[in-house]
Amino acid sequence: MDRDARRRLRSALLEAAPWLAASEVGPQAVEAGRCDACDDRPRLLPTCGPDSPGAVCRDCAARLGVDGWCDGHQEEGAAALAWAAALPASWAELVILWWVATGEVRPTAWSEMDTSVLPPPIRRSLPLS
Repeated sequence: MDRDARRRLRSALLEAAPWLAASEVGPQAVEAGRCDACDDRPRLLPTCGPDSPGAVCRDCAARLGVDGWCDGHQEEGAAALAWAAALPASWAELVILWWVATGEVRPTAWSEMDTSVLPPPIRRSLPLS
């Protein structure tokens, strides 16, 4: 994917999913990759609790609850959990595509990604299909 295609994809993603621009939570707040707890879905939230696994997906964060954050950050953890719970069902695909658009992962990194759940403007921006 060339630079212009990644730029177009980033623009389409931010228009359809402005939450991708968040920097305290979401794909910009964690290193690109799979959840440190389940190794299946993309990382989404950085945790800091004494027994937390690190950067986790939405489902693993929900299982951890605010205990995934240290005592001094549990309020931020609660806000992060509420933020993640409000994301669309296609959040994982959108996170992966954000990382593709920023050049952090290759388009083939998640070959099992279901692009049919994405909004049409984003599907049209994909060189993957």
